[in-house]
Amino acid sequence: MIIYFLLESTELSGGVRVVFDHARLLAQKGHQVFIRARSGDHRWYHHNITIDYVEDLAAPIAIDADAPDIVMATFWTTVAAATRINCRQIFHFCQGYEGDLPEYASIHKKIDQAYRTPIPKLTVGDWLTKRLRHIYGDSGFDTHTIGQIVDTALYKPHRLSSFIPRIRKLLHQPVKILLMGLFESSVKGIPDALSALDMVRNQDFKIHLTRVSSHALSETEKNMTSIHRYLTKQRPETIAHLYRTHDLMIAPSHAQEGFGLPFAEALASGLPCVATSIPSHLSFDRRHDYAVFVPPANPEAIAQAIIKLSGNPHQQNYLRKRGPQLMRQLFSSNAATERLEYICLNALNR
Repeated sequence: MIIYFLLESTELSGGVRVVFDHARLLAQKGHQVFIRARSGDHRWYHHNITIDYVEDLAAPIAIDADAPDIVMATFWTTVAAATRINCRQIFHFCQGYEGDLPEYASIHKKIDQAYRTPIPKLTVGDWLTKRLRHIYGDSGFDTHTIGQIVDTALYKPHRLSSFIPRIRKLLHQPVKILLMGLFESSVKGIPDALSALDMVRNQDFKIHLTRVSSHALSETEKNMTSIHRYLTKQRPETIAHLYRTHDLMIAPSHAQEGFGLPFAEALASGLPCVATSIPSHLSFDRRHDYAVFVPPANPEAIAQAIIKLSGNPHQQNYLRKRGPQLMRQLFSSNAATERLEYICLNALNR
């Protein structure tokens, strides 16, 4: 197959990295894969990858090149361009439904119009497939779950990970907590976690907070609670190191979260997590025993869970083993790319 992925930007983000991973794995399977993007800088990606930067994502294919079999729109804004490229099949790859986000309320009609384009949708989770089918069930297109990619070769436990928290406790050092996500995004729930951490500190509980975001620290966030280390636009290798050197992570996303990639990566790395009980977080296994789950948008519950988990070494050890085991079971075989390939081939053979 000849496959084109269309991206608005290649700037560092979990969603872009997933597209890169699919493209790389499909190329390894012998397909010709091309990525077109309007802007960005992809040098943060931890594998070699070639990007064709263009002003118009729908620009004609070079005369001496074969037309694509598959064109993959990767965001609602790339759907229109995908429909203008001469190809055999178009797909819309969805990692979340933007129409549910409050910050997109003013452009909801444009998002809805893009989603109503009669091309198949490929989603990262069953809950998202059900959501799109509920909204667009009679709009003339199929919706399939292909699942998500988690790089279990990169995100894996440190061989001494279970001893590091014990040493920190013996030395009376603060509990190291990791919090990742964009403060300004309504779906990420970062303000909920920061409020919870302030409550924890008010109980004379010593913590060291590391924040990771794609944006610079805002004054509003800065004033919510003390942040010891604030990092932006970190490479995947650095993120993997952070997972292995912290005691726990908070995953406070709200129900509109498409998947929650940092949560899955943290689990794969053996980092115990306090996570909100939203559909994407709960989708990994029917036994919800791989994290401490709390209701979304509830700082008090997050605070209580942090204190309780930090004081329970037995539960920490269980989570450090359970997370990697489950993530390897779900993601180490690159099943999402296998399903994407199968759906594409099946569409071409109809």
